[in-house]
Amino acid sequence: MSQATGYKTDILLQSGTNELEIITLFLQWHDQTTGAISRTAYGINAAKVRELVAMPETLTEIPESVASMKGIFLLRDRTIPLIDLCEWFGYEPDSSPEAKAKWVVLVTEINGKFFGFIAHGVDKVYRVSWTKILPPPAIISRYSSLTGVCLVDGNIIQMVDFESIIATIDPSMVIDSEAHAITERPVADQADKAVVIADDSRIIQDQIRKTLEKAGYRVVSHADGQDAWEYLEKLRINGTVHDEVLAVVSDIEMPRMDGHNLCKRIKENEGYAGIPVMLFSSLVNDLARHKGDAVGADDQIAKPELGQLVTRLQACLHNLTT
Repeated sequence: MSQATGYKTDILLQSGTNELEIITLFLQWHDQTTGAISRTAYGINAAKVRELVAMPETLTEIPESVASMKGIFLLRDRTIPLIDLCEWFGYEPDSSPEAKAKWVVLVTEINGKFFGFIAHGVDKVYRVSWTKILPPPAIISRYSSLTGVCLVDGNIIQMVDFESIIATIDPSMVIDSEAHAITERPVADQADKAVVIADDSRIIQDQIRKTLEKAGYRVVSHADGQDAWEYLEKLRINGTVHDEVLAVVSDIEMPRMDGHNLCKRIKENEGYAGIPVMLFSSLVNDLARHKGDAVGADDQIAKPELGQLVTRLQACLHNLTT
């Protein structure tokens, strides 16, 4: 895997396959209990990675920042914040000259902003079905920066919640459901129907729910695309889906079934005709937007733009009735 290379691989040209490419990285650290050097594998969705670069020679420190924020560096025409993953997870890194020679920076684009993350090496790229990625145990997910785990080639790979990390470091990345005035309201024939939400983050679920309920909408939440699909299918089979469902708002990255696959299934089934699907994700950017278009998404919104959700939901509903 070469440095300074974008990840425009074949999967980015496909849509709705319920697959992703995982770039595996590792952290190498001192185990305080045994004194040995330990190595832990983590994963990141390749769609978030723009390039790999060498550790910058010059860093500008940011006063009063968290300890894992090592500073900012200049990459061509961009100023990139640099975050030390090992320090974020509370490990003491192996800083020997031999180890540091292998350190690399993953330059990511998340919610339209660029961030660099220090890893101690990058291993392979795996093409994996979302069905193979399982949510972490609830007791872990509440207190850690992990979104899922998967077993690949006999190795456990922990999927890092990069969004939660940057939201802690950069306040502008926090979704604020209370900061926006709500002026749009559902019309009479929409009031009894529900907006179905699919998002594996309970926090994001709550933020979307509060925003929609504040505007007068009823909400039904699900933890991933698979749960949402099974719920919708029961209604469709019973012949009540159009009586019960107003629209679907889905994250893209979710265990078991991602938002692109969920959207594709809905749009390919005539039983759901007239029900808009909106993708609400940190992956909504110029590079990935074409995938949402390809599966028929009615709109795509980046997560910090929660204040636009109600207005754009109403626009989708209006477009489908005119």
